[in-house]
Amino acid sequence: MGLDVHDMEDLNENWVGYDPDQTRAKQLGLGSLRMARRLLPGHVITDEPGIYFIPALIGQWKREGTGKGFVNFEKLESYYDFGGIRLEDDVLVTEDGARRLGAQRLPIFPDDVENAMAR
Repeated sequence: MGLDVHDMEDLNENWVGYDPDQTRAKQLGLGSLRMARRLLPGHVITDEPGIYFIPALIGQWKREGTGKGFVNFEKLESYYDFGGIRLEDDVLVTEDGARRLGAQRLPIFPDDVENAMAR
């Protein structure tokens, strides 16, 4: 884990994030994954599940028919003003699993976030 290594596009994402026998998926959504490496004990990774609603990109997909039959474009329109959200946890891969690093996780459930912000 280091500083300024979050986004590795300049070093070629495929080289940095993929083992030699792995290739980027073509499926909508999966093709955006930045890592397909085998995780080994001692590796530290940041797990960043998130969702983003980008009206221009969603509109482009709708016009092109990307995800047709899979994506409910009309429903997505109600989320255009939301923007997005991402959670982040740093994780150490161990011999028998993994453990989250840090003494305390930041709140992730809506009520917990609201309570923390109210303090």
